[in-house]
Amino acid sequence: MELHLRIPPERWCITIAEFYAFVREVRRVWAAGQVPEGEPGSNPQHGDPQHGPNLYQVNEHYVKPLTRAAGNMSYALMKHPEGLLCQVFISHAWAEGLFELSDLVYRGWPRLQRLNHLYCCLLANPQNLDIGALLDVPPEESPFAKAMQAASHVLVIPNDTVSIYTRLWCVFEAYLGTRWHKTCIMPARPRRSVQCSVAMRTLLVPCVVGLLVGGVWMLSCSRSCMHCFVNPVLVACVMLTLVCFLSSLAMECWSRPVRMWVKCIVIRSVHILVTCACAAVVVPYSAMTRWGDKLWSHLFQRLIPVALCLFNMSRTAQLNQHHLEDAELNKQASFLAIQTLEDATCSDPHDEEKIRQAIQGFEAEVDVTIRVLMRSGAYNDALRAAYENGEDISGSGNSDCIVKTGLVTLIWLLSTLDSAGFLESYVKCRDGAFHKGFDGLFVLGLAVAVQASALFLFPITAWHLQLSGLERVSFAVKVWALSTLIGHGLPLLLEIQLRLLVFHTCGGAKGTVVDPLPDRCDSWDRWLIVAFLRPLSAVVALTCATVGPCYRRCGYRGELSTEPEPSDTESAESSEDSQ
Repeated sequence: MELHLRIPPERWCITIAEFYAFVREVRRVWAAGQVPEGEPGSNPQHGDPQHGPNLYQVNEHYVKPLTRAAGNMSYALMKHPEGLLCQVFISHAWAEGLFELSDLVYRGWPRLQRLNHLYCCLLANPQNLDIGALLDVPPEESPFAKAMQAASHVLVIPNDTVSIYTRLWCVFEAYLGTRWHKTCIMPARPRRSVQCSVAMRTLLVPCVVGLLVGGVWMLSCSRSCMHCFVNPVLVACVMLTLVCFLSSLAMECWSRPVRMWVKCIVIRSVHILVTCACAAVVVPYSAMTRWGDKLWSHLFQRLIPVALCLFNMSRTAQLNQHHLEDAELNKQASFLAIQTLEDATCSDPHDEEKIRQAIQGFEAEVDVTIRVLMRSGAYNDALRAAYENGEDISGSGNSDCIVKTGLVTLIWLLSTLDSAGFLESYVKCRDGAFHKGFDGLFVLGLAVAVQASALFLFPITAWHLQLSGLERVSFAVKVWALSTLIGHGLPLLLEIQLRLLVFHTCGGAKGTVVDPLPDRCDSWDRWLIVAFLRPLSAVVALTCATVGPCYRRCGYRGELSTEPEPSDTESAESSEDSQ
């Protein structure tokens, strides 16, 4: 006990890597049968490798024997006798399986934040010692509270056995999260295995099926008849993609449940169908097109089916991510549901009395905290203010924006390459075309440079915004996705449609095309799109994403600055008065 009296509770932590190593070691012991099943209070899903033994069993059969042999200190101080300052506090119930806990910690951990130390009560407290003396203090001065006060993030871990908010200590942690303005995160990131499985079904399989269909068509039909299959399919693919694009924009004003159903079921199915159709014409279309003099014009022409396929695949992947995150958020939120905070209990009647006195009068505040967490997947002051203002915060606290940012960047890359190709064509057409002289070339070069810079600025900005608030990076990704579709996807689809029409008019019916636009210098509308629309959309998107909901955060901080927080002494006095 001397070590725990010397080292403050906010330093009873281990690293996230050590936590995963601890779980791996327990899994080895569990697989060897050294954590028996069927004991009173054991996990009903003890034998499930995704759940495993609950924390009561792990404590009894692994943590206690290990730390007893080391001198009865906690597992955390056994690893780090001088302690590690708490950065992430784990709020959970001991009823969940350890492997389930590990998986949820992995999926909820705030990535890109450079946080490494976590406080988990199983590993922080000396399990072989009587810690009653440490807990015989006001709840705000307990080891849990001191560790949580030092942390920047609270990771709330639901489980499918019991709602953690039936545990009064977890309710108290939600109260402290509200009072101390912590960022609370609930794991809403889909499992990687689920993501890979969905990607296999909706991305890889349609491409393979499409390539097989295209190969069979080439073998069964003569070369002169290829256009009967290729051109109508490509035109239909462009039209369907445009319809999906416009429908997605139109549905932004619909209610979220209807919007999510139409996007993730109907529109996603159309994108999958278009991906399969585009893959089917990749090889036949390439065989019908020969190289000419203009490198980019012919490269773009040959890669039209590939570009369409990649665009629809990226949109499918985006909708996959939305669908999986929405389903996971609803699932985890259902595990937090509780009828009333009065149902929460504590194993120690003395602790229960102290906690209820501490949160007396703040039950409604705690209830709002839990509702915000369930609705958005996270909690902070800005999300709470938005919720209280009646805004839709569904999914706004999702902390995993790496996949979404990558998909938006992919579409941006396609359009940037198209702009670079237009610049190459413009240089060749410059002597006999519109916008002669240095100025037009300079503007185009600057526009392409801005678009290329955006490819790097988007991920960097996303990382920076995530450091300042989960709702900010979530808002930024939505803005980027919308601006990418409007400023980049739509012009790209229109250009593809134009080339397909010229392709059909200038030689598609003959089975072979050298150059559908042999001497054409792109028109002024294309010049305006590349020189102004795309770079302008990049600048506007970055500006809106950076400014984002700052006004809301500043306003809320202003309210906080005018309302000083009561001290612990004042809270204790008010509790005594309430008695």
